[in-house]
Amino acid sequence: MALGSSRVFVYTLFQDLLILAAIFAASETRFLLEDFDPFLDPQKRWAVILAFLVYKGSFQYWNLYQIQLHLSLREFVNRLLIVNITVLVILTAVYYTYPPLIIGRGILSLTVVYVMLFTVLYRLVWSTISGDVAFNKNLLIVGDDAAAMVVIAEVDAYRHSGYRVVGLITKDPMRLGEEVTGGHHIIGTRDELIEICENRDVDQIVVAMEESRGNLPVKQLMELKMRGVTITEGTQFHEQFTGKIVLEGLRASWFIFSEGFKVGRFQQVTKRAFDLLASTILLIATAPLCVIVALIIKLTDRGPILYRQERVGLKGQTFTVYKFRSMYTDSEKEGPQWAQEKDPRVTPIGRFIRRFRVDEIPQILNVVRGEMSFVGPRPERPYFVHRLAEVIPYYSQRHVVKPGITGWAQVRYPYGATVEDAKEKLQLDLYYIKNVSLAFDIKILMETVAVVLGKMKVH
Repeated sequence: MALGSSRVFVYTLFQDLLILAAIFAASETRFLLEDFDPFLDPQKRWAVILAFLVYKGSFQYWNLYQIQLHLSLREFVNRLLIVNITVLVILTAVYYTYPPLIIGRGILSLTVVYVMLFTVLYRLVWSTISGDVAFNKNLLIVGDDAAAMVVIAEVDAYRHSGYRVVGLITKDPMRLGEEVTGGHHIIGTRDELIEICENRDVDQIVVAMEESRGNLPVKQLMELKMRGVTITEGTQFHEQFTGKIVLEGLRASWFIFSEGFKVGRFQQVTKRAFDLLASTILLIATAPLCVIVALIIKLTDRGPILYRQERVGLKGQTFTVYKFRSMYTDSEKEGPQWAQEKDPRVTPIGRFIRRFRVDEIPQILNVVRGEMSFVGPRPERPYFVHRLAEVIPYYSQRHVVKPGITGWAQVRYPYGATVEDAKEKLQLDLYYIKNVSLAFDIKILMETVAVVLGKMKVH
């Protein structure tokens, strides 16, 4: 078993044991002063198995088994909170449907507390231990250009990534020993690749170069692959590591031959049905709030309640988006401007409704009309679309799916007001489009709720 796989196996095994320990600790705490063991009942044993499996599935779904997931402690705790909420919702629904599977009075609530405590402590201990290079996965980069520097920068940015860059491989012998970004060095040429992997105990190779045609050490890579060394293409590594598709060195052929980017008919129907169902529920649930917000806007500032603006949607078609007006009238009399996090054009009530995304509620009408979805790339104004498409490669590809009220870029990146910000968001949007699914949409919606409530920091 490779080092990386064994680390994941060990981490997952102990995490699963802690989940079971939390369930039993909750039972012991609940019946501490009573001579009663709920698990003597065979049916309660099935309840324990059910609770464990739901927890395990939730941990898997929210990527909490990923030891290379670069989250701060706060972000990890917030995601763990989402896991516990998911478990509570699922088990409550099961208990309501089939009461005999109830694990016991008060045990579930205590289990949540113990899972939080045990998991956070375990993560802290693991992070401390994994800081030792002996627990890291040795990473060798084949390449010495800008694409390789991007991989190094991402790995170095996260201390507990689980990777340690041992060096870079070049085709130019004159560059041997040269220091590159982050204090890393070029340690060999392509002809020395196998020898370096043996001497440096390399676990994984990332091939990161802007032009690989004619530059790949195919024979050496094939032999290393047969020996069990993991070999990953730079774009794929970056995608798995960061949740975005890096644009540097990306060619059109990658889109053509890459897995993903599939939105079948069944998926379209399912997504549309979900949008309509959620729209109906939210329109009814938020109706009183909408009335209050509309009255406050009208009473505190002159001008219309709703703000209408042309945006670019599916296949580049324009449509009118609706929002509660959060800016002063004539705020763009000097022309279109980027939205900012602390925008001086925003009214006092506008700051409040923007903070909690209440201004976005009228866009549910766009969802009902089929112009938008709940999840997708945020629709941009034609003025900015034309401008950005001229300077950012593949920018128009974000229009192959319906735009959304929220999206992967919205929960992963803060407000942007520059071309570079737009580029970062495009990389996240492309990742979403490549991996689009109803499950991914639900995950993004739950993270959006966490962001709105201030429970999860936008990365």
